[in-house]
Amino acid sequence: MAKERQKQCEPLLIDTEEMCARFGITKPTLQKWRDRKEIPFIQIDGVIRYDLNKILQVKETKRNR
Repeated sequence: MAKERQKQCEPLLIDTEEMCARFGITKPTLQKWRDRKEIPFIQIDGVIRYDLNKILQVKETKRNR
């Protein structure tokens, strides 16, 4: 059980293309989400990645409101 919990906490980083494909959105929509701080992301030297596990948590939380 502890290994399963740890596995869920490990970041699963995906790029912009995969993020758009998984959520069925366009790049401009993804940019709006970032600008509005609706989703967490990591940016290092202009490279943006998304932690899929955190994104799913955020979307689930917003859906349950």
